[in-house]
Amino acid sequence: MTTPHPAYAPSLERLGPLDVHEAVTFLDVDPVLNVYLHALVLRDALARVKDEWWVARRAGRVTALLYLGGWSGAVLPAGDDLDGLRALAALAATRLSSVPPRFQVIGPREAVAAVREHFPGPGPRLRLERDQIYMALAPEDLPPFERLPELRHARREDYAQVYETGAALRAEELLEDPRDIDAVGYARRAEEDCRDGHTWVWRDARGLVFRAGVSAATTEAVQISGVYTVPEFRNQGIARRAIAELCTRLFERTCRACLFVNTVNTPAIALYRRLGFTDAADWASAFYEPPGA
Repeated sequence: MTTPHPAYAPSLERLGPLDVHEAVTFLDVDPVLNVYLHALVLRDALARVKDEWWVARRAGRVTALLYLGGWSGAVLPAGDDLDGLRALAALAATRLSSVPPRFQVIGPREAVAAVREHFPGPGPRLRLERDQIYMALAPEDLPPFERLPELRHARREDYAQVYETGAALRAEELLEDPRDIDAVGYARRAEEDCRDGHTWVWRDARGLVFRAGVSAATTEAVQISGVYTVPEFRNQGIARRAIAELCTRLFERTCRACLFVNTVNTPAIALYRRLGFTDAADWASAFYEPPGA
């Protein structure tokens, strides 16, 4: 439910390293929904070159936040002050050069809709939009399952299969092949997937059958992303067992597991609900590219 805000226009301000505590306090109002932004604040302390953090204030209090990822192309809104988000988006539209030519707006559905009223403005072309559901799981809600010791962090020797399945995942979910968009950058990201400990794989005599990633982690929540079962192994209970095992491992250091899923992906939604995930928010993503791309 959207909280009403005073009618007067909010003041806008760019945050910096001295504002870390205030940013964390604002995001901690909903540490599960805001886990990705929270993890970025903890990682970079609002000091990463090219990234910008903007807030709207009313009576001195932060009521809305907009993150502009200068490297990632992520434009991420937070907060229930929709007019504040519109004002932030209008400002962000004047700073379009601070994000890559290909970027995405992701977050709570109402917040994304408010931002898109004023951002990005003329020029970039909307390539794809998705309505999604943000879901969360508590440890006590995960049903019993057969443990899966084969699930492990990706390693260097997994590179070829991580590379291929990552491209297939993106083609299936986002309708584009990253090898066609940025072959060098994608190869580098696949190497990072096999190095940074954030990608998990189930690999056995059949090869790689399942993969998933952890895109953000705090003590309050961990966000799972990139869930992918190789097509020939689907409908065999592989994803259910692998996700349950992954969540069990993650619960050793956090209180909630969360993810977002496209509303049209009814089999995945049904699977997550069988695992105990519950709906936390309506979510949305919008992907942009340069005109004529």
